[in-house]
Amino acid sequence: MSVTGALVEGAALPDVGALVQLVRGSLIVHALVVWLAGGQCGLKFSGSVDVQEWRAGPVNGEQERVDEVVRLVKAGAVPLPVAPLAPAGPAQVGRLRARLRDDLRRACELLDDLGSALASDPGIVERHGPKLQNLDIAMQVIAAVEAGIAEQGDLTAISVKLLGLRRSAAHALRRRI
Repeated sequence: MSVTGALVEGAALPDVGALVQLVRGSLIVHALVVWLAGGQCGLKFSGSVDVQEWRAGPVNGEQERVDEVVRLVKAGAVPLPVAPLAPAGPAQVGRLRARLRDDLRRACELLDDLGSALASDPGIVERHGPKLQNLDIAMQVIAAVEAGIAEQGDLTAISVKLLGLRRSAAHALRRRI
């Protein structure tokens, strides 16, 4: 890495002329791929970077906390007792259900976006058609679980649908090569 560019190595690299964004913690730099050869590519940054800042080890407060706990345990210190969580009230349960539902819906949207992108490439469809069907099965499972969490519809019908989807998923996973 230099002030104005970097050498990147990898199995799947962007083509010459591609615009890329490098991110490391809170640091971001945009770059242009200027050459590509033998599993390496050269990047020209859109501006200057502080190489020392980019190379410095990331500060990880959580790791420091874990290291301190390990040090205390090894030293024979008794950890402070932690009060158990109080049972969630109805309002909390409702908020948790809504968050889970939103997370599952978002995951389904991401998978749908991926499936659409892959299905638009005839070469990928030809080589990986059955695997693309697995994405559809996964999205249906997520949607059914999301409906169950949201308590939308008949839970018996949702359970029956999930049973069929579990069988489809098991069959798809047995097809793996």
